[in-house]
Amino acid sequence: MANRRNPEVYRGRRHRLNVLGIVAGAIVVLLLLAVVLFFGLQKYIVFGSEGISVVLPGAQTGETEGTTDDGTREPLEDVEAAVTITEPDYSALAATAGEGLQDMTAVYVPSSSVSLSGVGSYLDVMSSYGANALVLDVKPVSGQLAWASSSEIATSYGTNGTTDLGALVDAIRQQDPDIYLAAQLSCCLDALLATRSPTTALTLNTGAAYVDTEGAWLDPYNETVSQYIIELCEDLISLGFDEIILHSLAMPITDQPIAYSVELSSTPSPEAAVCSLAMTITNALSSYDVPVSVILDTTSLRNGLAAQSGQNLEVFGKIFDRLCSATDSAWRSNVDLSLIDQYLELGDAAQRYVPIMEYVPEGYSTCIVRVPESVLPTTTGTGDTSA
Repeated sequence: MANRRNPEVYRGRRHRLNVLGIVAGAIVVLLLLAVVLFFGLQKYIVFGSEGISVVLPGAQTGETEGTTDDGTREPLEDVEAAVTITEPDYSALAATAGEGLQDMTAVYVPSSSVSLSGVGSYLDVMSSYGANALVLDVKPVSGQLAWASSSEIATSYGTNGTTDLGALVDAIRQQDPDIYLAAQLSCCLDALLATRSPTTALTLNTGAAYVDTEGAWLDPYNETVSQYIIELCEDLISLGFDEIILHSLAMPITDQPIAYSVELSSTPSPEAAVCSLAMTITNALSSYDVPVSVILDTTSLRNGLAAQSGQNLEVFGKIFDRLCSATDSAWRSNVDLSLIDQYLELGDAAQRYVPIMEYVPEGYSTCIVRVPESVLPTTTGTGDTSA
């Protein structure tokens, strides 16, 4: 008889459950299921006006859009979808410039005469033209600044001049505290910066820098270019200038393929490039109580080539206080005024449109006079600021 305390029965070996293996297996199964569901349900995804939803077969009840009276679904119509890239629409841009201006009959001072000794001759002839203002060209198309600016970019690339512009402004104010001072700067024409910072240069599709009879052009999309102009304008405002006038804020009129430094969702165009730079500058200077004006490319304006120069008058009339235009006669200036008057929503057109001529046109209280050299005095008289 077998021992009851030690029965002779077979006991199998107990195996421990592999918990980690079960968990890992479950995760794999769930991942596979998720992948199958993802790809399997894609054809049931519906994009509607209220968002994205998943509509399974037989899940809808009742009559719905796209369903016939007997409950069967209408066949879907094949639609060819296409993405259309259009030019920017500036019609909704609000007009912010042009109010609070004063009459400005100004004598133009070239950059070579922007100095304590050179500006005196132009001060002497102001009374002959009934002028109350000076326009100092402090940044010509060469890119060489007429003054030692505080711009970090100017310091980095060695574009500063030597004139103490603050001292010059003070000397002019001492001559006549009521003189209105405007500073003129070249924007997209700058041979010096294009040479010393090749990445700022406007280029052809071949990579070669674009240069024409007007000079070397800069890329308006380049951040260094826009920041450079803004820094210079802020410096001039801090020195006491009453107005900023931007020259060559345009693109060259050419049939050659231009390459810009940025990749955009739309095709870059001269108009988009120039208007983008113009709005960047005016937005940055909007906090200063100083008018910001622009010189129009008269050739493109008269010949219907504004799209090539990029100067959209609808935009310029809204964001710039004055629109200046080089003309050769009073008749021409009347023609130009009639062309742009429709774009001047705010302020007085007589103050906002500025013809640039060699004399004061009859009936104009606002203009810029380029004094012929033959009229300038050969010696410095009462306008001497060198002392």
